[in-house]
Amino acid sequence: MKYLKLTKNQGTATLTFNRPDSSANIFDEAALIECRTVLQQIALDDAIQALIIDSAKPHIFIAGADIPSLSNATAGELAALIDLGHEVFSLLEALKIPTVAAIHGACVGGGYELALACDWRVASNAKTTKIGLPETQLGILPAWGGSTRLPQLITLPKALPLILAGKTLSASAAKRKGLVDQVVHQAHLKKVALKYLQKGKRNKDTHNIIHNSASVKMIEATARKDLMRKTRGLYPAPLKALEVVCNSVTQPHEVGFRLERDAIITLASKPATSHLIDLFLLSERAKKLKIQTGSVRELAAPVVIGSGIMGSGIGYWLSSRGYPTLVQDIHDTALAQGVQRIKQHYKKAQSRHIMTPAEAHAGFDRLHASSQRLPLQNRDLIIEAAVEDLDLKKKIFADLSARCSSECILATNTSALPIYELADVIKNPSRVVGLHFFNPVHRMPLVEIVRAPTTSDTTLAEVLRFVQKIGKIPIIVKDSPGFLVNRILVPYLLEACKLFAAGGDPVEIDEAMLDFGMPMGPLRLLDEVGLDVGKHVAETLVAAFPDRMSLPAMMVAMIEKGFLGRKVGQGFYIYGKDQPEPNPEALALREAEHLPLHSVAAQLAELMSDEAARCLDEDIANSPEDIDLAMVLGTGYAPFRGGPLRYADDLRLISPGFYRDHPHHRMVS
Repeated sequence: MKYLKLTKNQGTATLTFNRPDSSANIFDEAALIECRTVLQQIALDDAIQALIIDSAKPHIFIAGADIPSLSNATAGELAALIDLGHEVFSLLEALKIPTVAAIHGACVGGGYELALACDWRVASNAKTTKIGLPETQLGILPAWGGSTRLPQLITLPKALPLILAGKTLSASAAKRKGLVDQVVHQAHLKKVALKYLQKGKRNKDTHNIIHNSASVKMIEATARKDLMRKTRGLYPAPLKALEVVCNSVTQPHEVGFRLERDAIITLASKPATSHLIDLFLLSERAKKLKIQTGSVRELAAPVVIGSGIMGSGIGYWLSSRGYPTLVQDIHDTALAQGVQRIKQHYKKAQSRHIMTPAEAHAGFDRLHASSQRLPLQNRDLIIEAAVEDLDLKKKIFADLSARCSSECILATNTSALPIYELADVIKNPSRVVGLHFFNPVHRMPLVEIVRAPTTSDTTLAEVLRFVQKIGKIPIIVKDSPGFLVNRILVPYLLEACKLFAAGGDPVEIDEAMLDFGMPMGPLRLLDEVGLDVGKHVAETLVAAFPDRMSLPAMMVAMIEKGFLGRKVGQGFYIYGKDQPEPNPEALALREAEHLPLHSVAAQLAELMSDEAARCLDEDIANSPEDIDLAMVLGTGYAPFRGGPLRYADDLRLISPGFYRDHPHHRMVS
């Protein structure tokens, strides 16, 4: 057998998944066919009285379906693959012997659908163990029985939020939700799995009290209302999943399976699905990207200079990823505040079950904070996250250059300032690079790796590996005003401010972009960032591109009035306990009382697409895909639209075939 190994021990068989030449187990047609053959053999073998399913991979149980094969399949091929999966998992479910999935590592999508077909599920408490059905994140739905079996296991009201949001959970969270029966240390996984086999076949509950037509209609109506509030109906997959789950919950499995198959075929043909799958594949590619160079060091001793919002956020993230991290600040008060912020991050991670108390305690213990000029000779990476002042940063870099080894990488977290000017003040400028984290660091997955003209391939390769190892998604960009994300985002924000100044209603402007698919309207975003911060970044771009960018007088006037945004309680909106309302004093500063708005979303979205095309022409990033991925990850640009360049290509705002035919394009595979 190529994908599976079957062993027997005193009547108990163990079926082990181990895909050759791969770090992951996935389901494609060949793997499913082999699994079907083995399960048929088990069903006919009277010597086998119980079955354990496990994985030989160190970090993955089964990662689900082979996504590229799904995305490239014709409707007929997809239907056949879905039917095959249903057949295989139904064979497993129909075995007359007790079965248990011994889960260690990622068990998502088709992997968890296989586990659902078992009688019992036992999971390890390892951090790598993640469980759930994330298919709606890819524009599809659980179609190998997940939409049918999960509600029957944990009830419809509990299953719907997990399926519709495409959530994956830690093992402990999965246990609380009922997705697994027990969580144990990996060393005890096999022993506990054997105990569950002694229970025999599982007695399945039909949940008749909840799963009746009247209750299901009420549950569906409530869920649909909540879904429309969250997604504005822009994402077809959650709506289709809601329909399938609610229509199948009172029906035999065969009906649910047919609904799943028909739904995924419908969804697979939609542009939104194609865009979401492409973004997923691009993210996976970025996680594995390598730069061909000589030997590459593992950077293991990071220092963060500055303990403000960004410095403390980076310090928290690095220490929580297992790195002994030094955070330095020359001001004791600022340092104490930064440490307190880091402590709060750990407390929140505990309260949200992202970490156990022991993990949070260990993470905080890895953090060392100091305002003293400690020796840095043994450090291999220093990330400067001081205030956005170029002269100050130059002084910091000159000082760091004198205190650390000539091989230590010096990185800056600046969001817009020129990195090449920092390289001018240090010895060995080949080690200077930008590492632009996004705020809040613990939520935003993107890191822009900014290559200055002097940055060496070795430096780039080492920080690329480092960013990947800390669980962030890297995009390599050129040292240019605003780099990539801010370069595209700022014109959009400035134009929204100008529309407001001309008499545009702030709610109308923001609602237009929410309807477009952005997670937050541009004026609310400016309030969240802070108008003073936005102005600072904008000034860099306005100075670089004065022919087409200008600072709105309205922004300057609001800053002079102290309307800096949410941090002071007022900006474009007034913030209090209730829903934010337009700030009447800001409204009074407008040139007109009311400007009728037309095609706001198209106008603002086209600005982003135009700037993205300029960035590609200027080689700010390596490919149109990198630009689109960066905008989705860095700003929340409507994922179902694929990114500003994909959106422009779809609407022919740029030359037909621009996206696919551009010489920088690299096909996703």
